[in-house]
Amino acid sequence: MRIQAALVSTAAAALVVVSALLSAPYWISAFIYRPAHLGPSTPTACGLTGVSEVRIPSGPADHISAVWLPPKDAKSPVALIVHGRSANLCARASIAARLHRDGFGVLLFDYRGYGRSSGRPSDKGLTEDSVSAFDWLQREGIGARRLIVIGQSLGDAPAAQLAAMRPVAALALVSPFTSLPGAIADRTGWRFIELMPWPRNRFEVADCLTKLRIPALFIVSRQDGLVPYANSERASHYARFGRWLEVDGVQHDGLLAAVANDGRLSAALWALVPNDR
Repeated sequence: MRIQAALVSTAAAALVVVSALLSAPYWISAFIYRPAHLGPSTPTACGLTGVSEVRIPSGPADHISAVWLPPKDAKSPVALIVHGRSANLCARASIAARLHRDGFGVLLFDYRGYGRSSGRPSDKGLTEDSVSAFDWLQREGIGARRLIVIGQSLGDAPAAQLAAMRPVAALALVSPFTSLPGAIADRTGWRFIELMPWPRNRFEVADCLTKLRIPALFIVSRQDGLVPYANSERASHYARFGRWLEVDGVQHDGLLAAVANDGRLSAALWALVPNDR
């Protein structure tokens, strides 16, 4: 009886684990998004000056909040920053300011549910918001040859999806990954996670990279601590025109700021765009 009871308990526990794993694409979103609202603060309070606050329609009922640092002239490149899963655009204000000082126009926006943007975040919503930001730039007269999309962490997925859907000059991915299940599989060693059905919250990057005919910059750190280095390497192999920028001793959350603040990001981005100046 004891053996039978133990077998039943083991089978029940295994069933719970399998059920949890198979349903992961549906419940994992509760652990993905970490939005922070801006409240009454202004871009100036975030350290940004000379910017325009922009409200961009996105989806049937939502809008996204953005700040626009216009380029200095009609030939300067423009960076569209697609940020990670946490905080809001204020947390990337210093990055936008440095890129602007280095000659780039910058559009920095918050996904729906972040900052002052309306709605709730979702995997499809992040991509839709990124496309809406791109379309706004097009209406402002920013041509594809001038536009670089920068994805950070979770933002790598909507950034790569945008680049596969719309014409842009180049793509830069910070802490790149193949997909969410792919990154989890490389981090845990559980290869089946990448192979099982994942209909939602997949955050696909690798498949998008295979469709690109533009330069793709991969910014990585062996000390990232969240995205496995091996997974970043795997992601880079999907790009036809990939370039590699490796940073020593920097962890995941500080990687974009580290390469922006010391000028390496600007130098690498300038090398990606056509020299029309």
